[in-house]
Amino acid sequence: MSKTAVVFTCAHTEPSISNERFDWLADFLYDIRPDYVVDLGDGADLKSLNSYDTRYPQAIVAQNYEADINHYNDAQERLRRKFRLMKKKRPAFFGFEGNHENRIKRAIANDPRLEGATYGISFSHLQTDVWFDEYHEYTNSAPSIVDYDGVSYAHYISSGNYGTAMSGLHHAYGLIQKRHCSTTVGHSHKRSMFFKDDAHPHPTIGLVAGCFKGGKEGWAGQANNEWWKGVIVKRNIQNGYYEPEFVSLERLRDVYGK
Repeated sequence: MSKTAVVFTCAHTEPSISNERFDWLADFLYDIRPDYVVDLGDGADLKSLNSYDTRYPQAIVAQNYEADINHYNDAQERLRRKFRLMKKKRPAFFGFEGNHENRIKRAIANDPRLEGATYGISFSHLQTDVWFDEYHEYTNSAPSIVDYDGVSYAHYISSGNYGTAMSGLHHAYGLIQKRHCSTTVGHSHKRSMFFKDDAHPHPTIGLVAGCFKGGKEGWAGQANNEWWKGVIVKRNIQNGYYEPEFVSLERLRDVYGK
C-alpha cells in the first residue's frame, strides 16, 4: 500500500524569530494526515554554540544556550499539539541530526567541562526521544543515511573522504549518480530535483529539500534569495518513487496564518 510523507529541513529555530510557522505546518499536517513526517535536521540553530563566533566559548553565555534549547522544544511541541488536543492519532515522526544539532557534541569534544544535563550543555536537552518515533544521530562523524519506503534520507550526503557535503548546480542529479537510488537531503537550503525515469529496476528521484527557516540570515547576503522555504509532500510512495508537491512557506501562511 502506497504511503504519504511530508518532508522538511533546516528550520533553524532561534529565539529572535517566531515559531508560528510550526503552528501553520501543524494545521497542514492535521488536514492531510500523512503516514509520516521526516525532519532532516538543523531544526535547532544553536547560535550560542557557533564556533565561528570569535567570542566562542564565551558566546555560549552571551547568546543564551537555554533560550536556544527552549525555542527548539517549543517548535516541536507546537508541531504535535493539534493532534494531542484533538485526540487524533498523529503521524510517525522521523528525525535526523544536522550539523547545527551536532554543535552540542562538537562543543563538548572541544571542552568536556561544558557537558552536564543540569548545569551544562547536553544533546539530551533536545528531547529527541520525546519528539521522534525514530531519531538518527551522526554515524562516524557524518549524517546518518536511512531508508524509508525505498528513499534514502540524510541531512546531507558526503562528497568524499573528508566529510564535506555534496552541493553544486546539479546537486539532485549528483545524489542519484552517487547513491544509485532515490535520495532526499537538506542542508543547502536550496531546492533541486531530478527524475531518472529510466533507472533500473525502479525510477529514481534526487531531491534537495530547501529549508523551513522563518527569516533571513545577515551573514548570507544575496544567498538568502536562492533559498526555497517550505515543505514537500510525497504521495503514492512506492519502491522509492513518489509524486511530489512543493508547499511554500508563503502558502502555509496564507492558508493557516489566521
